[in-house]
Amino acid sequence: MSLPYPPGRASASASRLAPAAATPSGLGYAYYVAIILLLAYTLSFVDRQILGLLVQPIKKDLQLSDWVFSIVHGFAFAIFYTFVGIFLGRLADRWNRRNLIIIGMAIWVVATAAGGYVTGFVSLFVARMFVGIGEASLSPAAYSMLADYFPPERRARAMSIYTSGVYIGSATAFIVGGLVIQATSQAGEVVFPLLGSFKPWQAAFIFVALPGIPLVALMYTVREPLRRGLAHAAAGKAAQAAAAQPAGPAPDLSYVLRHKRAFVPLLLAPGITAMITFGVTAWLPATFIRQWGWTPGEIGPAYGVIILTFGIGGMLLSGLLADHLTARGKLVGSVVISLAATAVLVLTGLALAFAPSPTVALVAVAATTFFLGMPVALAPPILQAVTPNQLRGQVTSIYLLLINLIGLGMGPFLVAFCTDFVLHDEKSVGLSLGLVSALAAALSVACLASAIGPYRRLVAATSENKA
Repeated sequence: MSLPYPPGRASASASRLAPAAATPSGLGYAYYVAIILLLAYTLSFVDRQILGLLVQPIKKDLQLSDWVFSIVHGFAFAIFYTFVGIFLGRLADRWNRRNLIIIGMAIWVVATAAGGYVTGFVSLFVARMFVGIGEASLSPAAYSMLADYFPPERRARAMSIYTSGVYIGSATAFIVGGLVIQATSQAGEVVFPLLGSFKPWQAAFIFVALPGIPLVALMYTVREPLRRGLAHAAAGKAAQAAAAQPAGPAPDLSYVLRHKRAFVPLLLAPGITAMITFGVTAWLPATFIRQWGWTPGEIGPAYGVIILTFGIGGMLLSGLLADHLTARGKLVGSVVISLAATAVLVLTGLALAFAPSPTVALVAVAATTFFLGMPVALAPPILQAVTPNQLRGQVTSIYLLLINLIGLGMGPFLVAFCTDFVLHDEKSVGLSLGLVSALAAALSVACLASAIGPYRRLVAATSENKA
């Protein structure tokens, strides 16, 4: 395990880290790492999104209103995920990233299983809080590792593979969760040897936590890569030799402030767009259950299939397009793709809000999921392209902070608030969801449009520095 190293000592820290880090064994192993990280990210979203299918039984058994449930679903996770994530992002820039992920995984898997034992609002809040703390370790370390394993012209594809865990995990949560709830709802309770007996919604937490045990073991096969980037421009052994040369102070967060016209809108836009992601995953099942009388066993698999096909399709297509434009020298291609896709989300949000039938609503959800996948996949490589290596974990933690505070914290809450206090009708949750989604998309478009010019200049300057 490599030791933490102090800031502002780029050459010394790099030389200490290099012997403890593994040199990547080519693109084959790099893609293997991407797949392992994808599995971890998938599990994190299964554990995170399972609550979306459990709204009705949890509300009934724990006697919660929509807006109180949204606090458990959003704020309990988001607040601790984001603020602990700042510390863990800094740690990811200085410590062994693989080991950091393993520790976090163990915490969130146990905390997810603890959801099966909750008896009220407070215990459920605490369980979801620790899920957030554990999951905060993953993405800052994962994005930093992928940036070291892949060259710039392959980075968007690699990160879109990892980021597709958002949709694979959400889809798995809805498909498996829906089928589990449907299968166990008739039994009244589910018995696990050594663990006890549980109601169907409690058993769902146990089921989704179990795959975490072998996955933690699998993470030990991942090697910590050499740190590369603006401060480590050469490759392989040459990187270690270059790191031994005298270097200036390592960049700190003042770098982000100096380039705030690019970084601020590019960090805000994903957070605002995430209001759509988390609003839909939190309240779409309730929309179909309340408005059209569907069961969790019907809407769960239906929405899961949409996520797996349209969501991942949008993510992978955006990664290919962005890499193609980058290879051709289009400096802002990724931002333009994100901007165009987000603009479409304004229309799909309105279509969902005023859908006259479940069929029209599913079409609107499919379109939303496809175009939402594009800015979700491209935000990390857009930021990594202009962030020095020593800041990647910290910038990623800020990115995740805004995604979770704005997206997860506000998205589900605003939908619930509108339903409870504006429309005063829980069957109008679909209208609330669509309107909040359309508004969030419009705000994100404004952010992305303002970032194009500053981002182009920053990418050009970064390319000159590398040369």
